[in-house]
Amino acid sequence: MNDAIFTTRGRLTRRDYALTIAELCGGMSLCSFAAISALLPLTYLTATAFFREESAAFWTLLIMGLAGLFTLSAILLPLLAIPATVRRLHDIGCGGWLAFPLILASLVALGLPVLFFSFFAALFEGMNRIPDLTMFDSPDEMGFIFGMLVSLYVALCLISFFILSFYGAWIFLKKGAPAANRYGELPVEEAIPSVRAAFLSSTGTIARRPFVLRTLIVLAAAGIIVPTVGQSVLSPFAAILKSLGLAPIGSDFFALIIGGTIYPLAALPLVLRRLRSIGRSSWEAVMVFAMLLPNLISTAEISRFLGSLDMLEEDDIGAAVIEEFLSIGTTDDTAFITLWVLCAVLSFVGAVRLLRADTSAG
Repeated sequence: MNDAIFTTRGRLTRRDYALTIAELCGGMSLCSFAAISALLPLTYLTATAFFREESAAFWTLLIMGLAGLFTLSAILLPLLAIPATVRRLHDIGCGGWLAFPLILASLVALGLPVLFFSFFAALFEGMNRIPDLTMFDSPDEMGFIFGMLVSLYVALCLISFFILSFYGAWIFLKKGAPAANRYGELPVEEAIPSVRAAFLSSTGTIARRPFVLRTLIVLAAAGIIVPTVGQSVLSPFAAILKSLGLAPIGSDFFALIIGGTIYPLAALPLVLRRLRSIGRSSWEAVMVFAMLLPNLISTAEISRFLGSLDMLEEDDIGAAVIEEFLSIGTTDDTAFITLWVLCAVLSFVGAVRLLRADTSAG
């Protein structure tokens, strides 16, 4: 795999470009997972310490934080991919200036907070949590303005999606120049093992750098594959079992959501190999993945709520149900937040240990 991720000099083959983009996506996924894990306890502590109405403050801060994180990720990822894209363009024989669509993609992402704010405003207006509308004459006017903004942004996203799809297909599929060109010599691809040996095997040892790069690739792939399997296979199967009375309420929602919670487990084989490489016990993998425990608990609680909500008639869904959902984050949850922080610390310590200098890696 190509070691230089953020240089614009030289050329990059199709395979190494795909691996580089996967590494960037995996790194962004890991950073987002860690940021969200830190956001929840910080939001809870802020809401309980500085606000009288804890539920509204908790969800307000959490939604704002999530909007900021998702927006930042959507802006940074295309920008981080520019150096690799420039080198891929060099391999095709084109100038690096043709990477400009990635800058446009980052600009489009700036509109993401509009979607979050629109949802947030509609939710709290529906609950009468905004008694005085200072910017609008009526809730209908507010809904019309926000709806129009969201519609325009969605249309812009669709146009950008089609443009970037054709651009991405060209970048990924276009063959490079078969000989040296003005941007450098023909790039040499490093031989890599089979997919099973490189990413799925837990035997043997692994050095720190290939461990990091392969883990990022695994996280990028698992972040797509595992949730997709849960949504397309497990969720329909759980829905059938629930209809037959063989599965508890909310099991279909649990199967739908769980993939996005446990996908980091796909890196377990690599973690076991790395622990063996640095002379640590394989049981320390429990520490590395400790953060998944509170995620599972919160997923189960949200699934239970959605399952009970799904059983209600449409006319029965009102402010009381929304209040129950808002109370999930703040009602007697000090013990859960403590568990969340403890597991986050354990995972952080475990991850730092994995990055120790090599002792006997192969």
